Amino acid sequence: MKPLSSRILFHLRQQLPLLILALVPVLIMEILSRGHYLDMMSWTVKHFFELIFNEWIVLSVLLFFTALIGRTRIAYWVTAAVFIIMALISGVKLKILGVPLTPWDLVIAGEASDMVKYVTNILTFQVLSVFVLFGAVSYFLLYRTPLILKKVALKERIAYGVVGLLMMLAVYQDAPLPVQKWLGIQAMVWNQAQNTTTNGYALATVLNTKVMFSDKREGYDDKAIEAIVSHTPEPPIKAGDSPNPIKPNVIVILSESFWDPTQIQGATFSADPIPFFHKLQRTGTSGTMLSPQYGGGTANVEFEVLTGNSMRFLPQGSVAYNQYISNEVDSLASIYARQGYTSTAISPFYNWYFNSNKVYQDFGFSKYIPIEYFKPNYSGPYIADSEVAANIIKTTEQSDGADFVFANTMENHFHYYPGKFPKNTFDVTGDFSPSSKGMLETLAQGMNGADRMLQQLVEYYEKKGEPTIIAFWGDHLPALGDDYATYIDTKYISGKDDPDFLKKMYSVPLVVWNNFDTRKDHLDMSPNYLGPYLIELSKQQGNYYTSFLSQLKKKIPVIPPKDYYAKMNINENDLKDYETLQYDVLFGERHAYKDYTKPIIDPNYRLGYGPITIDKVDADSKDISGRSSITLTVEGSNIPPLGYVSLNGKALTTTWVDEHKVTAVVDGQLLKAGLWDVQILNKDSKETVVGKSNSLSIEIGGR
Repeated sequence: MKPLSSRILFHLRQQLPLLILALVPVLIMEILSRGHYLDMMSWTVKHFFELIFNEWIVLSVLLFFTALIGRTRIAYWVTAAVFIIMALISGVKLKILGVPLTPWDLVIAGEASDMVKYVTNILTFQVLSVFVLFGAVSYFLLYRTPLILKKVALKERIAYGVVGLLMMLAVYQDAPLPVQKWLGIQAMVWNQAQNTTTNGYALATVLNTKVMFSDKREGYDDKAIEAIVSHTPEPPIKAGDSPNPIKPNVIVILSESFWDPTQIQGATFSADPIPFFHKLQRTGTSGTMLSPQYGGGTANVEFEVLTGNSMRFLPQGSVAYNQYISNEVDSLASIYARQGYTSTAISPFYNWYFNSNKVYQDFGFSKYIPIEYFKPNYSGPYIADSEVAANIIKTTEQSDGADFVFANTMENHFHYYPGKFPKNTFDVTGDFSPSSKGMLETLAQGMNGADRMLQQLVEYYEKKGEPTIIAFWGDHLPALGDDYATYIDTKYISGKDDPDFLKKMYSVPLVVWNNFDTRKDHLDMSPNYLGPYLIELSKQQGNYYTSFLSQLKKKIPVIPPKDYYAKMNINENDLKDYETLQYDVLFGERHAYKDYTKPIIDPNYRLGYGPITIDKVDADSKDISGRSSITLTVEGSNIPPLGYVSLNGKALTTTWVDEHKVTAVVDGQLLKAGLWDVQILNKDSKETVVGKSNSLSIEIGGR
């Protein structure tokens, strides 16, 4: 009988072909995620150890699936399919948004439909050629060589499963030997493109997953927070109104992908797409904000403005609303609410998107007006900006006192190909491709809608005379083609290595208008500083956080990604206290809230303008004899445009007249004599009831 060591070596030699097999999807993944064969080949030479780790990961998953399935060929196809599809989507997403697919994308519930845009142009000739190469090599190894075992015995399956799990655990924990630490391998979470480029897609994904489930911070406790807060110029707010008798409305508008395309010097527009915005820039307070996003991720910009927190302390590619908001967070909404304001959030998209319904409640808003309560007034595929303006005006009209309103828009949302809008009134000329021309013309049309919305609001509140502040800015630059194609084609940037890439591709324009103060400030800052500025302008009382940020802004007005700190002369230690305060709010014990005497969350928080009520139900006949249908007229209050009448639990075809009246037709099998129980319901796109009225009953006679 052979000694144990010999038997082990024999079995190990039998498994060596799996190393070759696991290498195939690794190389295919790198081609797809990088976009080029040569980039993959260069990476395998320059980052050999990272290559080994990627193969280690794929091999561990292959062993695990083989243990589950018992057949090597099927396990291989499943393993390869999972990794290759993820890498393919990652490569397309990287081209559009400059950020690869991360584990955070996979756990964002409800936004799956938003990912469709990442895969619309996926089957290019190059991608198909990669698939053909993958299929040919895999087929040869699996079916034309005797290297790979087709079926694995039960004992070996158990061994495969154990070994696979141990291998994955070893790379995840970097144990029992800290090989990754020795080799300097780390997750570059502040730059996910570089993270994937350096570490390879599989390893970057594992490292990101480890970061996702790790939120521990050293040196954090109650005393640390107290020490930071005690050194701010003002003490933490406890309760009570500001002594200032004037309470201006504060309206904050995040305009989707709003940017100034006239900055492209090589492009000539037939007319200024944003003339009113330019007028406000010249006559009042204006400037720029360095957005943490490009092409998408609106919620992260909201997060910075509303809470004062910074995405710079969170992994790039993550979405704060979905991942980190699990408790109450003091925000502009709750700060103004403590001083008698009505705080309202308005969004022309679904209430569940980016977990907004729950997040706005945690932020202290009194009410949230999502698309389910909008009139279906569209401009292209999305709700028109003018309809958002109408809802802002309606909100402040219904309120007895001052309002804080946060609204975002959708009219100018990605994509920008010709034909997005029913009519395009702008022509663009220049030395660039027809594709760039078409996207710029579509963009100009969308920008013009945003500009007209801004004008509509300013003129309304100017005429009304009620003290009002309107802050209007773009969340990020629009994604104009893959790999910044239009920006490069028009020579706005020279490429991804443009020396001014960060400033040009992440700076968004901002104006702050008001009708009671003649000051004219020039603002260049990060979005997290806008809240403290608005509080100071409105002369209201902030909190410990806004006081801290006001002081920090004097020293570091713009917070860039970490790899720009040295270039912009930023000492990372100067941001440590800020990072600690943010940790306290998002992951810690919220020590800084301990002196609050009033809850941040409004117990009366609701969706819509108010409770939906039915006061009266009339039928055009109380007798169904000889009738093929009966029309009901339902009257009440706060009836949403998308609401519908329910009869004994069954939906009726409903026509919305106004917020006080709807009509509905009863026919078919529902046309029966008896007691008709009538109710108005409002559902979202997931068929979840987001609003319902009281019930009223009427007696209908006949056959």
